[in-house]
Amino acid sequence: MKQAELTTPQKKQLLSQLEAQLTELEQQVIAIHSRGAPVQLDQQAVGRVSRIDAIQQQQMAKANEIQVSHQILRIKQILLDPDEYGFCHECGESIGIGRLTIHPIAELCIQCQGELEHL
Repeated sequence: MKQAELTTPQKKQLLSQLEAQLTELEQQVIAIHSRGAPVQLDQQAVGRVSRIDAIQQQQMAKANEIQVSHQILRIKQILLDPDEYGFCHECGESIGIGRLTIHPIAELCIQCQGELEHL
């Protein structure tokens, strides 16, 4: 189903929201970095179970940092070439305001995303 292209005001609003989200995500990366500090191996300072828990939290922080970094890169791509924003990378059709409102960094329209998920 073909979606209507974004209007200029809709596109400006979404791009403005993405700029604000970019600032927020960059601050998150800084916070995540502080949680990803190396875990001390001194059993006297921290018990074995606590150290294992700290290592697990460190790994989760690293995974979260990768996910946030991907979002940052996608937003920067959009802001560098806003003319391509709102169009599906697969079929070239308009993604639609509803999808972009919910998932502003979407690269695929609903139909192409559905086909990708059913592979």
